[in-house]
Amino acid sequence: MKLFKSRTIWLPTWQGWGLLFLILGVFLGVFFINAHRFLAVTHKVADADILVVEDWMPDIVYKAAAAEFQQGIYRFLFISSIREYHARDGASRNTRRSSAANRMISLNIPEDQIVECFAFPTENHRSAAMAHAVRDALRQRGISAKGVTVMAPATHARKTWLVHRRALGPEVPAGIVAVDPGVYDPSRWWMSSQAAKLVINNYAGLLHEWATGY
Repeated sequence: MKLFKSRTIWLPTWQGWGLLFLILGVFLGVFFINAHRFLAVTHKVADADILVVEDWMPDIVYKAAAAEFQQGIYRFLFISSIREYHARDGASRNTRRSSAANRMISLNIPEDQIVECFAFPTENHRSAAMAHAVRDALRQRGISAKGVTVMAPATHARKTWLVHRRALGPEVPAGIVAVDPGVYDPSRWWMSSQAAKLVINNYAGLLHEWATGY
């Protein structure tokens, strides 16, 4: 008398394994080719009236932000950064216009339309901290924004968009504009060691922010 029923273990044939690897290879190939395009997202919000740029950006992003602002649809340009302190007494160093603000003024952005907002020093989630600084500045100044448009370097755009959507919530829609660096071909990013490094680093940063950010 048999106490246990035997079970048949199904294993794919070599043709099945070949089909699985082919599907996986196609998926990875499509992902690889479109990796840069996925990170370098541009998605504008209709009627956005606040433009945002972080202060660590390369000059090409500042120039793109100036051109975007000069379209005349924005009321303010927010520049977000990490707050600095004197080492001894902890007093804020932010008593003068930052170099980023001065650069935007040199690009013909009116000084009275520039708002600098500062996040407290942090070693983790710096982009998220600056996004929260934008939110806090809007609230402290009583600015009712229809939406914001954030400028970011190409491969950093999706992460930047994520942190601003989280920080601003549903009350203030957040859009993003990815600015290509102009030093490599985005459609053939794997041919450039600089672009490959940016893609890998920013994918890692995006996944880390998505899993552990706030």
